[in-house]
Amino acid sequence: MATASTTDNNQQANHNIPKTQHAVLIREFGEPEVMKYQDGADVPELQDDQVLVKIAYAGINPVDYKTRQGKGWGAENIRKDKFENDQPAILGFDVSGEVVSSNSDEFAIGDRVAALTFSGGGYAQYVAVDAKLLAKVPDNVTLEQAGALPCIGQTALQFVDFADIKTGEHVVINAPAGGVGHLLIQLLINKVAQDNIKVTVICSPEKYAKLDELINVSKLAGWIDYTKDEDFPDLQADVLLDLVGDEAGVRALSVLKSGARVDVLPTIWVDKLTEAGEQQNLAVAGYKAQRSGQDMARVLQQVADGELTLKIQKTYLLSDVVAAHHELQKGDAFGKIVLAAAE
Repeated sequence: MATASTTDNNQQANHNIPKTQHAVLIREFGEPEVMKYQDGADVPELQDDQVLVKIAYAGINPVDYKTRQGKGWGAENIRKDKFENDQPAILGFDVSGEVVSSNSDEFAIGDRVAALTFSGGGYAQYVAVDAKLLAKVPDNVTLEQAGALPCIGQTALQFVDFADIKTGEHVVINAPAGGVGHLLIQLLINKVAQDNIKVTVICSPEKYAKLDELINVSKLAGWIDYTKDEDFPDLQADVLLDLVGDEAGVRALSVLKSGARVDVLPTIWVDKLTEAGEQQNLAVAGYKAQRSGQDMARVLQQVADGELTLKIQKTYLLSDVVAAHHELQKGDAFGKIVLAAAE
């Protein structure tokens, strides 16, 4: 809860906070063009233990465009909470920026912060965030980096823990150069030395060449070029970390031994992979990132300490969000695409 001094600061800060803002609104699901950048959207009001952030950058993720298309839990929430009440929605789960009002003892006006918030609101100039989801941004991490990191960083950290990779196991990962993948591959390579695991990647020659910027590729056990029209090798691998799903995920199952584990992002492909791997007796599980201020702080510190290299492919203005979504949907990003809220 807010202290008296925090409340006094809020009263001072509130004089400089506008009532309305520029934001990207959707009133229906569909193609990128359903997103409309416009003025006049309400600046959110703070609830207990929330912080108002003036957004500097908002990362975009595949879950954003899938939600925009009307797919998954994000779209269901919007349909129920917004569209059925004849209200527009604001997409965006990744935010970084500066605290301009605070109902939390943990964060003060002027703090640089970042968060993963499944409530949306990131494609805007201001967002209200539960304090427990926030983390302060280290001095040597830029707000652009911090805005790119929440979803992919927390997902990568949690996904490694979820996979519960044992000493000596052979792990295969597809899409190792995408948003989550380019962080996950670095965490896996660390485990090569720590736990004597083996790591094989599935990607195009272009993406394999870029992995040199992230890891020592000589530590990889192997590379499978999915662009070749040939069967994947039977590696008798123990674990598949599938960051693609659908037919690409099904194709990758042939590298696994009977009884192997498959962990997939996003969760919508669990049933399809389970059916496809039935004869191999595969254990298929989906994972959805859990929002955590502690994990946010942990991954920010790893970037600050140089333990993780974060790649940003391109930064678009918030007003160019339609072009940014078209770029992301191509599926060939190296690293992350980010929106800059300041015009």
